[in-house]
Formats: sequence, structure tokens, C-alpha cells
Amino acid sequence: MVRQFLSWLFLFGSVALGIATVLHFDFDPTPIATHFLFPYYAVCTALQYVWPETPNRFERGEVLTDVLHNLMLIAVTGFQNFVIHALVPLTGTGLLFQQGVLPDAWAAHHLPLWAQVLVAWLVFDFMFYVTHRIGHEVDFFWRLHSVHHCAHRLSVLNASRAHPLDLIWRRIVPVFVTFQTGVSQEAFILSGVIGSVLATITHMNVRFRFGWLNYLIGTNEIHRWHHSNRIDEAKNYSIVMLWDHLFGTFVYPRDRRAPDQLGLFDERHYPLHSFAGQQTVPLAWGRIKARRAQEDAAAGLASAASVSHHDGTGRPATAP
Repeated sequence: MVRQFLSWLFLFGSVALGIATVLHFDFDPTPIATHFLFPYYAVCTALQYVWPETPNRFERGEVLTDVLHNLMLIAVTGFQNFVIHALVPLTGTGLLFQQGVLPDAWAAHHLPLWAQVLVAWLVFDFMFYVTHRIGHEVDFFWRLHSVHHCAHRLSVLNASRAHPLDLIWRRIVPVFVTFQTGVSQEAFILSGVIGSVLATITHMNVRFRFGWLNYLIGTNEIHRWHHSNRIDEAKNYSIVMLWDHLFGTFVYPRDRRAPDQLGLFDERHYPLHSFAGQQTVPLAWGRIKARRAQEDAAAGLASAASVSHHDGTGRPATAP
């Protein structure tokens, strides 16, 4: 119970502090980032060495790869913010409202701020669920999203391990759709900070215990199943678990603390800890699959040859 209390205290305390910071700095993104988000990420990283769920053992090339991915994330975030600022004048009240298809009175910016934040959070997370699930179930998008799943463990550092094209499309699409509800930019910023707090927790290598809250929010206890190397376990696509419950993709085995193995379903010839190699994975996808097929075919021939020289009991067959 103490561990669950501390886990809940960290989650809800972080959300409350994030909301207070946003309101204190009057929705200005720069001081919000410097005074809350960056220190929050640092605390989350440090907690992994104070209270780790699994030993912090690094594979060769892992840290450098993740550091480069974090630098890439900063660049992509800058691009995303530029696009958002460009979109807001065009879509801040929603295209359907601007074009008169729907009356402006229906736009979400007429709601109280708390209701706008709820709308923005739920709509963004629903589109995150949609794009995330597409990233797993459509081959072209899995080529991009596979980069995020090639790590063998979860940590705050590798939460940003992702192909830049995967980052861009899975952010821009939810942002665009969210703005179509007509929410204010202030509501979007506040919902974004709440989402960032919860999304960071999903990758924390910390011994949190959230109990029944796991059925509502994608905590690290839930998200580790998303990174299982078994297809039937690699679900839980959203932060608000409502969507996974509705669409039958919620996975939470109570008989095991964690998946047997995290990572890709088949990682042969995959650049697991090569930043440069991961950028070219979509182009090299055909070659990777071809090499695997060749190995499988060779293994099949070897197996057939082995069987033909045995009588089925494991003993060499009598020569004719």
C-alpha cells in the first residue's frame, strides 16, 4: 500500500504541479518548459536509479543512440511548434466553423477552460490511439514505428527513440484534428502538459504500483506490455485506456509482472543500437526481410536434411 500511495502521489502531484506552472506563467510555453518540463524529465530520469524496476544495464551503443534520438526529438518538436503556430490562425476555431459548415456556437472555445482541456486531451489521445495502432498494423508505418520498439527495456531516455517521420505524422495528425474541435490554444497547451507528464511515466523504469488506476491510465505497468516482443501482447496504444477498452486492445495479464522479453518480434539484421541505421530502416526494410527469408529457407533445408538422416527417434537412420 505504501508503494501504491507513493506512486499515486508522484503521478497526481506531477500533474497538479504542471497545471499550476501553466497557470502561473499564463500559458507561455518557454517558461513552462524551463521551469517545469525539463526539471520534471530530469527527476523522472534520476528516479530510475533510485528506485529501478529492472537493473540499469546498458547494451553497447544504446546510450549514444538514445542521446542522438533525444536531440532529434528537440529538432522535431521545434518543427512541430512552428507548424502549430502556422496552423492556429487557420484552424484555431476549426475549419468547419470557419467555413460556416457548423455554427461557431458549437466550437469548444465557448466551453469553460477545464471542459476545453478535457475535450483537447480526449480528442488528441483518441487520434494518438488511431495513429499509434496504424503504426503497428500497417506495414509501411510499422517500418517507421519499429524504431521505437527495438529497445530491450523501457527508460525515460529511450522514450524518444523513434524515426523522425514517425514522430512527425503521429503528432501533426492528432494536433490538426484536435484544433478542429475549436479549442483555444490555452486549453491545448494545458492538455499538452498533462499529456507529457503521463506519457513520460509510461517509460519510467521505476517500481511504481498503481493498482486499479492501471485500468484507466497507461502507466509504466501497462505500457511495458505494449513493448512485448509477442504480437498478442503488444497492445495498449493510448494514454487514456478508454480507447483500448472500447476497441479490444487492452492487455494486462495479472499472472505476470512483465512480458518475458521486450523488443521486436524478429530483430535479426535490425540496427538495434545504430542511430544512422535506424534512419534508413524504411529504405532497408526489403533487404532486412530478404535476408531473414534466406536464413529461414537455409534453416528449413538444413532441418529437412537432418530429418532425412534419422529414423524419427533421434538415431541415425540405417544407410540403404
